[in-house]
Amino acid sequence: MDSSDGRVLIVIVIATVLFAVGRRFQRAVDAWLGWGKAIQTVAEAAAKVPGAKSAAWAAVRNIIVVSLGTLILVAVLANAIRHG
Repeated sequence: MDSSDGRVLIVIVIATVLFAVGRRFQRAVDAWLGWGKAIQTVAEAAAKVPGAKSAAWAAVRNIIVVSLGTLILVAVLANAIRHG
């Protein structure tokens, strides 16, 4: 192997190492950005929890009121049919 072949081989090895290092660096940057987005998403979700909780309890109260109203209506109708 003469000197020009050795230089080409060195350039290929250096290029391969730089490519591998660049890929790892890009993965690290992507992971860091993903972490930041995840933190932001969690903060947004945590801010929505109190509103969702109050909406859920309002829905439960609404279901109870509608159920009681339906039971009263059925009782009144059953009583009217029985005495009618």
